[in-house]
Amino acid sequence: MARKNVRKKRKKQQQMNGYIFPVPFAGIVVVASALALGYVWLGCQCEAMGDEIKAVEARSVDLNKKLLNAEYRWVRMKSPQSLEIALQRHGLKMDWPRAGQLVRLERREQPRGYNDHALAGEMKIAKVSRNVMHE
Repeated sequence: MARKNVRKKRKKQQQMNGYIFPVPFAGIVVVASALALGYVWLGCQCEAMGDEIKAVEARSVDLNKKLLNAEYRWVRMKSPQSLEIALQRHGLKMDWPRAGQLVRLERREQPRGYNDHALAGEMKIAKVSRNVMHE
């Protein structure tokens, strides 16, 4: 009888030391769960970036509206009538320049570049033409 008890104990020990869950299947489950978590993380990141892009585009539209509004106000403000009204409002006595007071500068044919000698400190002469007809 003692022999049977020893055999039963050994069988139980061998059964307890065996694998309950197969190792290759466990590896596949771990890799699949890691891939699933990575996919979910990437989805969350894409959604967050999409929300950020929507917010930036909304701000861009708002700033564009403000820019157009400011340009419109500037155009209205620099008209001759608006300038005269502003001068009267501030109590300034100014008049438009006479023809002899105007100085017109001619443009160069070529645009000025960084390697131009005028930028290097050389002297530049402007041609002045006066309109004598309106004096």
